[in-house]
Amino acid sequence: MLKPKTEQDCPVCQQHKRKETPPAQVSPIAWSTRKGRGGPKKKIATQGFACPNSLCEYHGIRHETIHALVGDGTHGKHGAIQDLKCQACGKKFTVRRNTVMYRLKHSPDTVAKVLWLLALGVDISALEEVFKVRELTICTWLARSGVQSMKIHERFMVQLDLLHLQLDELWASVKFGGHDLWVWVVSDAPTKLVPVLQVGGRTQEMAYRVVHELKRRLRSGSTPVFASDGLKHYFYALTAHFGQWEPGQGKKPVWVLLSQFAYAQVIKHQRRRCTVKVERRMLWGDEQSYRSRLKQAGLSGRINTSFVERTNLTIRQSVSKLTRRTWGPAHYAPELLEHLKWWRCYYHFTRYHESLAVELSHPIQRKGRQQPQRYRRRTPAMAAGLASQPKNAPTSNRLSYPSRIMAGPEKVTCEIFSSLFVDSGSIYRLTLSALHYIIIL
Repeated sequence: MLKPKTEQDCPVCQQHKRKETPPAQVSPIAWSTRKGRGGPKKKIATQGFACPNSLCEYHGIRHETIHALVGDGTHGKHGAIQDLKCQACGKKFTVRRNTVMYRLKHSPDTVAKVLWLLALGVDISALEEVFKVRELTICTWLARSGVQSMKIHERFMVQLDLLHLQLDELWASVKFGGHDLWVWVVSDAPTKLVPVLQVGGRTQEMAYRVVHELKRRLRSGSTPVFASDGLKHYFYALTAHFGQWEPGQGKKPVWVLLSQFAYAQVIKHQRRRCTVKVERRMLWGDEQSYRSRLKQAGLSGRINTSFVERTNLTIRQSVSKLTRRTWGPAHYAPELLEHLKWWRCYYHFTRYHESLAVELSHPIQRKGRQQPQRYRRRTPAMAAGLASQPKNAPTSNRLSYPSRIMAGPEKVTCEIFSSLFVDSGSIYRLTLSALHYIIIL
């Protein structure tokens, strides 16, 4: 019999409690109300950009009605790159600062093609031979894209309202890992989102880290139903985060699990690499209530982990470092994690998922003898309400700057992904636009 844990058993929760919250930044007076008649006028949109000078009064201020940024010409060999200038401190910088494209000598087209193919499972050695680019250079691009993809994930994967989460781990081959490493995957069955993706050992501490990040990304009060394999680490980690302290009979409070918390396990018994028996266990909650909640989410109501297992297969096919019997495994764990982060960003906002297509109420007529379009394709981000697809999005929006997506520190709708990641154009142009639309944090 497994005994539930409390939040005091999670080392990550205790570590975050000891951290002091930084003081809130006081917004300065708007520059437009302070400056005199001199100085250049603002002719371009600067929303989303901020002065990088840490000594400047307007450092980190991204609202164009407050900060003192103006256009300062363009530069670039392969295309016009906009420059900005802070009128308060005189600092000059480019709009590509802190993005994947910053100070790259290769053309953006080449970088976009390479990163696009990396998200499709092409090996780095093949890309090196075709594009005549050194392996070290490609790894640098991949590291940058991984960092920026994590920024996108941190900005939009918050306050999620997910219904059915499946947890699983995927064995990874790392050349200099020192020990067996696993890719911990958390997948939402209805929307196919992957809110958590981490690399580490198959230990209880790692399970705590995975569930702690998952809890941080969920909306307050949201308690989905969970399913996983027979690994007992999941039960301890889930019970330590989905509960609350209630007064007991004495003065000492008691940790009580939430009433909506439900957790099931699917254990597959194998013999000679063949599954001979599938055992389903309800570790917490009522089975009838569990099945009814699955049916409300649009699922069959059967306890399974097939969705996260299919996600694992997609990861193996899309990340060359995880391909079985590969000649090019990852050398270190951070290298593998950066590749996974870039793939997750591509998977969420660019790659259409056939099972997420919805039928249109009014079919869209096409040119010539083509059949009318009856279904609207969607990405996982669109299915979760993080991205939209307005009709007739202008092509010029694809090459806009990150200012269009920075509406403020709060969570916003990904309107930029409508004409950027989920447009009906070619995937190549989408990936190229994605690099231009990288969020600056």
